[in-house]
Amino acid sequence: VASSEVSSLQNYASVQVAVEKTTYQAGETVRGYVQLAVAQTTTMTSVTASLAGTARTTVHYTTHRNKKTRHHTAREHRCLLQMEAAVARFPSGSCDPGHFQCPFEFLLPTECPSTLARRGGGRNTASLDYCVGVVVARPGWTKRNLVHRVAIDVVAAPPPVVSPARVDETVRVTRCCCIDAGVMRLGALMARNAYQGGEAPEVHYAVANDSSQDVMCVLCSLNQTISFTAGNHRQNLNSCLARVEMPAVAKGARFGFSVNGDGAPLATATLQLPAEFRAFSCETPTISVRHSVVVHSITKSSFVKDPKVQLPVTLYRLTPLPAAFLVAAPVDGGSDGLVPVAAPLPYAPQASSAAPARGVPVDTTGDGVADS
Repeated sequence: VASSEVSSLQNYASVQVAVEKTTYQAGETVRGYVQLAVAQTTTMTSVTASLAGTARTTVHYTTHRNKKTRHHTAREHRCLLQMEAAVARFPSGSCDPGHFQCPFEFLLPTECPSTLARRGGGRNTASLDYCVGVVVARPGWTKRNLVHRVAIDVVAAPPPVVSPARVDETVRVTRCCCIDAGVMRLGALMARNAYQGGEAPEVHYAVANDSSQDVMCVLCSLNQTISFTAGNHRQNLNSCLARVEMPAVAKGARFGFSVNGDGAPLATATLQLPAEFRAFSCETPTISVRHSVVVHSITKSSFVKDPKVQLPVTLYRLTPLPAAFLVAAPVDGGSDGLVPVAAPLPYAPQASSAAPARGVPVDTTGDGVADS
């Protein structure tokens, strides 16, 4: 287990954290305890457990002056969640030797976004992590110090599943920029609005090619856009998670657009999502992860404006992130940058070690009310 005690506690006491489990659903209660191993009487006035959710972003930007280009990195740590519970107080200002467990509980808000593994690379990165920390106050310290922390994985509540409405687009086709060549219509709808990794979303689409141009193919793709800011600087990361190319549509052909109640039915394209991916749909003040399915009919002529329909979808997860991410949660400087993320202790609560001899447990439930 990595050690993260500040130097003034070393050789006197160690502080570690155990949590009931490492993955929690939004709305669940995070239970655990702070374990104190005090080798000799140590001065301290209180021990506080904290639960913090932080969106971390870095953006590279340049400035120019006197014909010189300077490179800079903007960093921002946006607090999305901060909860504290005082688990022990020491009126005498010291804690006697011994091994003690100080329990805590935090109720996660139902609107918590999922943990986001670091995206991007180099100087342009975005991540969202949750950590349970231990804050110790000691006589003579000008402020309370974070001395230890462990990461937990939070999984956002799944979105309500609905059947989205169909979206149509009509484009007037021209040749040589101004010669009328008819009209092309494209319509599309998703079978559902939300999907998990490994699923195969179905896209139903319609084409009415009332023009003199052939459609070479209908391209369906599921795209991801990660947009994040640090300070006043923004970075966008675009990628395609899945795509499929559907057959050509000859001029004069149509399907999915009925005439007098008849006509061919909608065509269906199936997109295969990867089994694992680490960015899921979310919106925070500094990080936005959006997904959409784009249906695009492509003609041979470069002078034709091809119709395109964009359908927003939500990608979510119910499974934990890989454990390796939690142990090596990203740290990009900041007030907690000197405290590495440690592995949690195995959860083994012992009632006989519930509180230090001189400690007085206070508010172990995080509701702001001291325990009786």
